[in-house]
Order: sequence, then C-alpha cells, then structure tokens
Amino acid sequence: MGVRKQARQAERAAVFNRVFAANWARVQHHVECVLEGVGEEEVADLVSEVFALAWLKLDERKPMGLLWLLHVADNKLKDRGRKTRAKDRALEALRRGPVGERPSDILDALAVRHAIAVVLTSREKRMIVLFYWDRLSAGEIAELLRCSQSVVFTTLSRARAKLSRELGLERPPDAAIARAANTLQTD
Repeated sequence: MGVRKQARQAERAAVFNRVFAANWARVQHHVECVLEGVGEEEVADLVSEVFALAWLKLDERKPMGLLWLLHVADNKLKDRGRKTRAKDRALEALRRGPVGERPSDILDALAVRHAIAVVLTSREKRMIVLFYWDRLSAGEIAELLRCSQSVVFTTLSRARAKLSRELGLERPPDAAIARAANTLQTD
C-alpha cells in the first residue's frame, strides 16, 4: 500500500473517529427514546448500523453531522417497523390457515411474470425480485445495491407503474406481484 493511500486512510479514520465520538451517545439516546422497552442489544445493533453506513458514506472533507446521523437512524427505525409489520402479517396469514388458489390467481401470476420479463429493465427486475420474492426491506436493498433508499422506492414505483400499464390495471399490481412470487417459490 502506497504512502498516500495510507495517509488518506489514516485521515479518513481520524475524521470518522471524531464524528463517532461527538455523536454516538446522542444517536444512541435518540434510538432509545424511540424504541422504548427494548433491550440494550437491539439499540446497540441499530446504532451500529447507523455508524456503519456513516463509515461507508464518509467524505473526509465534509463529514456528516448529527442531523444526518439522526435521519439515518430514523430510516433504520422505519425499516425495523416495516419488518415487524410484515412479520405480523405473515403470522396472521398462518393463523387464518391456507387459502386455496383459484385458477385465475395462477393466470394472474403468469401474466405478471411475463410482464416482468418483457417490460422491466434488469435493475427494475432485480429490485422487484429482492423486494417481493426475497422480502428484503428498501434499506436492505439499498445496502445490497449500494444506492439510496429513495432510489429503491423510485425504481420500485416506476416498475409497478410499468407493470400496471402492461397488465391494464388501474392500481399498482402489488397483490399480483405477491401471487407471482408465491408461484415462483413453488416452481
């Protein structure tokens, strides 16, 4: 490793250490206030995720401040809430028991799969698969694809609109995509 690269990494680490030291306690306090009644380990995990993202996004010339860190923490909290709601919906579906598929459900799923293959770009297909098939949150997709959550939401929205137009639907085809995901998992 070259001398310049080592010096740059040392500068980057020093800047991050200053950001971390100045803001860790305040971000932790913020998360604790929002997540009342949860264990210390869960709070520490969430705060660690915030600072891991801060490390990835760090620009030594313009280090992020407390507001940026709190915004990231709020996004992580929203992701956690979405995961919790999705888990609750899944448990509720299990409690209700299996619902038999109608032939029209299978045809809808095939139509959606065909539309996905024909109309979407490779990036849109990837995000649809990650969101509906793999059940990843927008934050997880953003981390995986190294983009922002807003890019994920915009791309998913654009993909849904394309699918809606292709399928002749008035509303985005969330339910149809979910059914297609279920049939794909059984294939």
